Amino acid sequence: MWPFAERLRQEFEARKDKNPRYSLRAFAAFLGADHATLAQIFRGIRRVPVANIQAWALRLGLVTEEAQVYLAAARAPDNLARARQHRLRLWSAEALAVVTDRTHFEILRLLRLPGFNPQSRWIAEQAGVPIDQVNIALQRLLRLGLVAMRPGEPWRDLTGLAELSVDSFRRLALARLRGMGVGLPK
Repeated sequence: MWPFAERLRQEFEARKDKNPRYSLRAFAAFLGADHATLAQIFRGIRRVPVANIQAWALRLGLVTEEAQVYLAAARAPDNLARARQHRLRLWSAEALAVVTDRTHFEILRLLRLPGFNPQSRWIAEQAGVPIDQVNIALQRLLRLGLVAMRPGEPWRDLTGLAELSVDSFRRLALARLRGMGVGLPK
């Protein structure tokens, strides 16, 4: 349960101890809230609306500093939100790399040439980029399932694109990222 929800529950229980007939409806009316909303908050189904914390804290007679602590806690991201933010950062980094670094496309373009040489140095020379950039882009293409590399076998283009263009590659790579559930919804 969220900290302010627990504080509300404690206050409600204290009032019930003093008056066993004290109801959730009475407590909700005291707060200026709907009793169904309060019931959902107590069951952990719903969070305390951040907009209500200050007003409810005032009605409970909490000092401003305590109310501010509850507000800060309510605004802090929970584990699920942090995980979503982390996935969004990963997705953004991967998507930006696919969209802005032409090395990915160049590897696939070169792979389709009859004289393709599966050496990072050769690919880097042909693409005009550093070897490290080729290796990073190659790892991303492997992660996305757009290229296959097996020992003793030629590399394979797994894009399924009859004609490779920068736009068709980007669309496919971004669709694969979404499909992997790395971040953004489909």
